[in-house]
Amino acid sequence: MKKSTLSLALAAALGMAVLSPAHAEGLSFNVGVVSLYKSNGIDQDNRAPKNFLPALQGGVDYAFSNGFYVGNWNSTGKFGDANVEIDLYAGFSNEFGNGLSYDVGYAYYVYPDSGGGWNGSEVYGSLTAGIATVKLTRGTSGSIKKHSRLSLALAQPLTDKLTLDAVVGVRNKSNGNSGAYDYGLGVSYDLGNDLGASAMLSGAQKSKAGDAGKARLVLGLSKSF
Repeated sequence: MKKSTLSLALAAALGMAVLSPAHAEGLSFNVGVVSLYKSNGIDQDNRAPKNFLPALQGGVDYAFSNGFYVGNWNSTGKFGDANVEIDLYAGFSNEFGNGLSYDVGYAYYVYPDSGGGWNGSEVYGSLTAGIATVKLTRGTSGSIKKHSRLSLALAQPLTDKLTLDAVVGVRNKSNGNSGAYDYGLGVSYDLGNDLGASAMLSGAQKSKAGDAGKARLVLGLSKSF
């Protein structure tokens, strides 16, 4: 659950619409595989914590020329009695000028056959300036109601194909992870032909998040088209 923008490869893995400043209108798809489904430092699959538990992920987005977008993203795994996570979202992205852009939206997370106990929704907003993105999410219903998280993500190009990605996040105490902070550090590589690879060490404060917050290396491969 949850979305984050670090790079094209990680965006596909974490389920976030990626819009260009020109707001090119059209339909796009993404598909990928990760060695472990971690989101914001927390293991998402509720089977016994493991360093290797592959998940197939992918989705579809439609971007309008005026900045609005709608999308869907999905991941395999075990979420209560559900075997898939389905994310539905819509938002608006635009620029203030001078390289400062913003993105606001709403996301609803669905776990079929979970009895509704895992379902939830949130609103989100982010500001991006250069390599830095500040993002705030606030749960509005279901399992994540009143959950808040504030994060800072950096995406620093090292070469024309290699990017260094880093993120830190803090949660409120109402959050299901009791206010645990989270972190991630890794790289993403553009393999060409809209294919990307990524590697990130991701974790969260174990004293509050438990074993699900253990730092683990997550490998990913994604394709957009």
